[in-house]
Amino acid sequence: MTSLETKSDADIDQWIINHERAGKTRAPLFQELIIERNRRHGKGLDIGTSIAAMTRSAKENRYISYGDLAASNGMTWSKARPLMNGKHGHLDDLLAYCHSHEMPLLTSIVVGRDHLDSGEMDADTIDGFVAGIRRLGVSVSEPVEFLKQCQSECFEWAAKQPDAIDTVEE
Repeated sequence: MTSLETKSDADIDQWIINHERAGKTRAPLFQELIIERNRRHGKGLDIGTSIAAMTRSAKENRYISYGDLAASNGMTWSKARPLMNGKHGHLDDLLAYCHSHEMPLLTSIVVGRDHLDSGEMDADTIDGFVAGIRRLGVSVSEPVEFLKQCQSECFEWAAKQPDAIDTVEE
Protein backbone atom coordinates (compact mmCIF):
# COMPACT_ATOMS: atom_id res chain seq x y z
CA MET A 1 0.00 0.00 0.00
CA THR A 2 1.41 3.37 -0.98
CA SER A 3 1.13 6.35 1.29
CA LEU A 4 -1.28 7.99 -1.20
CA GLU A 5 -3.77 5.17 -0.75
CA THR A 6 -4.18 6.17 2.89
CA LYS A 7 -4.95 9.82 2.05
CA SER A 8 -8.43 11.22 1.68
CA ASP A 9 -9.82 12.50 -1.63
CA ALA A 10 -9.65 16.01 -0.18
CA ASP A 11 -5.95 15.52 0.65
CA ILE A 12 -5.19 14.30 -2.88
CA ASP A 13 -7.07 17.21 -4.45
CA GLN A 14 -5.35 19.74 -2.17
CA TRP A 15 -1.90 18.35 -2.98
CA ILE A 16 -2.70 18.61 -6.68
CA ILE A 17 -3.83 22.22 -6.24
CA ASN A 18 -0.69 23.00 -4.23
CA HIS A 19 1.52 21.55 -6.97
CA GLU A 20 -0.33 23.56 -9.60
CA ARG A 21 0.01 26.79 -7.62
CA ALA A 22 3.71 26.17 -6.97
CA GLY A 23 4.40 25.34 -10.62
CA LYS A 24 5.50 21.81 -9.70
CA THR A 25 3.35 20.03 -12.27
CA ARG A 26 6.25 17.92 -13.53
CA ALA A 27 7.25 16.64 -10.10
CA PRO A 28 7.08 12.87 -9.56
CA LEU A 29 4.61 13.30 -6.68
CA PHE A 30 2.27 15.32 -8.93
CA GLN A 31 2.36 12.48 -11.46
CA GLU A 32 1.48 9.98 -8.72
CA LEU A 33 -1.33 12.20 -7.46
CA ILE A 34 -2.94 12.42 -10.92
CA ILE A 35 -2.79 8.64 -11.31
CA GLU A 36 -4.21 8.12 -7.82
CA ARG A 37 -7.09 10.53 -8.48
CA ASN A 38 -7.88 8.68 -11.71
CA ARG A 39 -7.68 5.31 -9.95
CA ARG A 40 -10.24 6.51 -7.40
CA HIS A 41 -12.61 8.43 -9.66
CA GLY A 42 -12.09 7.18 -13.22
CA LYS A 43 -14.93 4.66 -12.87
CA GLY A 44 -13.64 2.70 -15.86
CA LEU A 45 -11.82 5.53 -17.64
CA ASP A 46 -8.14 4.64 -17.37
CA ILE A 47 -5.28 7.04 -18.08
CA GLY A 48 -3.05 4.40 -19.67
CA THR A 49 -5.81 3.06 -21.90
CA SER A 50 -6.80 6.56 -23.01
CA ILE A 51 -3.20 7.64 -23.69
CA ALA A 52 -2.71 4.53 -25.82
CA ALA A 53 -5.94 5.21 -27.77
CA MET A 54 -5.03 8.86 -28.39
CA THR A 55 -1.50 7.87 -29.42
CA ARG A 56 -2.83 5.27 -31.90
CA SER A 57 -5.16 7.87 -33.37
CA ALA A 58 -2.40 10.47 -33.64
CA LYS A 59 -0.10 7.85 -35.19
CA GLU A 60 -2.75 7.43 -37.89
CA ASN A 61 -2.74 11.23 -38.25
CA ARG A 62 -6.39 11.52 -37.26
CA TYR A 63 -8.46 13.07 -34.53
CA ILE A 64 -10.39 10.91 -32.07
CA SER A 65 -13.94 11.55 -30.88
CA TYR A 66 -15.01 11.62 -27.26
CA GLY A 67 -17.18 8.59 -27.94
CA ASP A 68 -14.29 6.64 -29.42
CA LEU A 69 -12.12 7.53 -26.43
CA ALA A 70 -14.87 6.25 -24.13
CA ALA A 71 -15.22 3.09 -26.24
CA SER A 72 -11.47 2.43 -25.99
CA ASN A 73 -12.09 2.17 -22.24
CA GLY A 74 -15.03 -0.21 -22.78
CA MET A 75 -17.59 2.46 -21.94
CA THR A 76 -20.47 4.10 -23.78
CA TRP A 77 -20.35 7.83 -24.36
CA SER A 78 -23.52 8.36 -22.34
CA LYS A 79 -21.87 6.73 -19.30
CA ALA A 80 -18.48 8.40 -19.86
CA ARG A 81 -19.66 11.93 -20.60
CA PRO A 82 -20.17 13.11 -16.98
CA LEU A 83 -16.75 11.65 -16.08
CA MET A 84 -14.86 13.26 -18.96
CA ASN A 85 -15.38 16.99 -18.69
CA GLY A 86 -14.73 19.73 -16.18
CA LYS A 87 -12.00 20.47 -13.74
CA HIS A 88 -10.48 17.18 -12.63
CA GLY A 89 -12.51 15.16 -15.12
CA HIS A 90 -10.81 12.43 -17.15
CA LEU A 91 -9.72 14.82 -19.92
CA ASP A 92 -8.22 17.16 -17.32
CA ASP A 93 -6.32 14.26 -15.74
CA LEU A 94 -5.09 13.20 -19.19
CA LEU A 95 -3.93 16.74 -19.88
CA ALA A 96 -2.06 16.83 -16.55
CA TYR A 97 -0.55 13.40 -17.23
CA CYS A 98 0.72 14.44 -20.67
CA HIS A 99 2.11 17.73 -19.36
CA SER A 100 3.77 16.16 -16.32
CA HIS A 101 5.44 13.50 -18.48
CA GLU A 102 6.57 16.13 -21.03
CA MET A 103 4.46 14.54 -23.75
CA PRO A 104 2.48 16.43 -26.37
CA LEU A 105 -0.95 17.42 -25.11
CA LEU A 106 -2.84 14.49 -26.63
CA THR A 107 -6.22 15.74 -25.42
CA SER A 108 -5.91 18.42 -28.12
CA ILE A 109 -6.84 15.80 -30.72
CA VAL A 110 -10.00 14.69 -28.86
CA VAL A 111 -12.88 16.48 -30.58
CA GLY A 112 -16.59 16.18 -31.19
CA ARG A 113 -17.61 13.65 -33.83
CA ASP A 114 -18.68 16.46 -36.17
CA HIS A 115 -15.14 17.92 -36.07
CA LEU A 116 -13.16 14.76 -36.83
CA ASP A 117 -12.15 16.11 -40.25
CA SER A 118 -11.03 19.56 -39.08
CA GLY A 119 -9.92 19.05 -35.47
CA GLU A 120 -11.80 22.18 -34.46
CA MET A 121 -13.29 22.63 -31.01
CA ASP A 122 -16.32 24.72 -30.10
CA ALA A 123 -15.75 27.74 -27.85
CA ASP A 124 -16.68 25.99 -24.59
CA THR A 125 -14.45 23.02 -25.36
CA ILE A 126 -11.41 25.10 -26.24
CA ASP A 127 -12.03 27.23 -23.13
CA GLY A 128 -11.94 24.06 -21.01
CA PHE A 129 -8.77 22.84 -22.72
CA VAL A 130 -7.03 26.19 -22.19
CA ALA A 131 -8.24 26.49 -18.57
CA GLY A 132 -6.75 23.06 -17.86
CA ILE A 133 -3.38 23.90 -19.34
CA ARG A 134 -3.29 27.27 -17.58
CA ARG A 135 -3.83 25.47 -14.23
CA LEU A 136 -0.65 23.59 -15.09
CA GLY A 137 1.25 26.85 -15.44
CA VAL A 138 1.33 27.21 -19.22
CA SER A 139 0.62 30.66 -20.61
CA VAL A 140 -1.76 30.77 -23.56
CA SER A 141 -2.53 34.03 -25.36
CA GLU A 142 -4.12 32.77 -28.60
CA PRO A 143 -6.22 29.67 -27.79
CA VAL A 144 -6.97 28.57 -31.38
CA GLU A 145 -3.35 28.92 -32.46
CA PHE A 146 -2.23 27.10 -29.31
CA LEU A 147 -4.68 24.27 -30.03
CA LYS A 148 -3.45 23.89 -33.62
CA GLN A 149 0.17 23.91 -32.45
CA CYS A 150 -0.61 21.21 -29.87
CA GLN A 151 -2.38 19.09 -32.48
CA SER A 152 0.60 19.34 -34.85
CA GLU A 153 2.96 18.36 -32.03
CA CYS A 154 0.79 15.30 -31.30
CA PHE A 155 0.89 14.07 -34.88
CA GLU A 156 4.64 14.69 -35.22
CA TRP A 157 5.40 12.95 -31.92
CA ALA A 158 3.14 9.98 -32.63
CA ALA A 159 4.79 9.34 -35.99
CA LYS A 160 7.97 8.49 -34.03
CA GLN A 161 6.28 6.09 -31.61
CA PRO A 162 6.40 2.27 -31.86
CA ASP A 163 3.77 0.62 -34.04
CA ALA A 164 2.25 -1.52 -31.27
CA ILE A 165 0.70 0.69 -28.60
CA ASP A 166 -1.61 -1.30 -26.37
CA THR A 167 -1.23 0.48 -23.07
CA VAL A 168 0.94 3.03 -21.35
CA GLU A 169 2.62 2.27 -18.06
CA GLU A 170 1.52 4.53 -15.28
